[in-house]
Amino acid sequence: MLKLWSEVPRARTHELAADAATVVWVASWTIASRRLYDMLAGFAGAGRIIGDGGRHVTVAGTEIGHRLGGIPMIGRNVGEFVSSAFGFAAQPFLLVGTYLERVLLIIATLFSVMVLLAALAVWFHRYIPWRWGRFRSLQAARRVIRGPTLAPDIEIQRLLASRALHRLSYEDLLEYSPDPFGDWTSGNYGRLAQAELASVGLAPGHAQRLALPRPVSA
Repeated sequence: MLKLWSEVPRARTHELAADAATVVWVASWTIASRRLYDMLAGFAGAGRIIGDGGRHVTVAGTEIGHRLGGIPMIGRNVGEFVSSAFGFAAQPFLLVGTYLERVLLIIATLFSVMVLLAALAVWFHRYIPWRWGRFRSLQAARRVIRGPTLAPDIEIQRLLASRALHRLSYEDLLEYSPDPFGDWTSGNYGRLAQAELASVGLAPGHAQRLALPRPVSA
């Protein structure tokens, strides 16, 4: 079964805080980009106003032509001419209004999406590599340390202690042992092994074979 978070309380708290902050960041910028879109899309109303003006001219021409069509003899021809004239005059308004509305909506969409992607890219550029690295490290450590092995428990403990001594910083070592070199030379591997387990997110209390002491304050 995959573990998404470390077993060590401090590391798990750090990971959970980063995950929660990521959710908040994504949600906040999604809402902000949506509001930005709504604000910019509001300018598309100018195009709709122009288009509506053209449609009103067309409707007015149709109505006037219909009334003129009731005149005997010449009414029909005059009505059709007036309707056509009004329709011709309305075409630029309809075309410009429709075009302007579409352009403004496209600009609003592109700008809001670009702002959202830029904000997410800045965050994910650091979060994803770090979070993925923590996840892979935890899964690999569980397979190696808690998986089936022919190595005896004391040898596993010694190997973990060796990795801690050669890989961790002095500050990390001192969190678990006041004398890391002394523990190694005396064969007291427990605290060093615990430091190694904690560095990959594993808690000694949940290990299959290792029962290690708690960290000792310097």
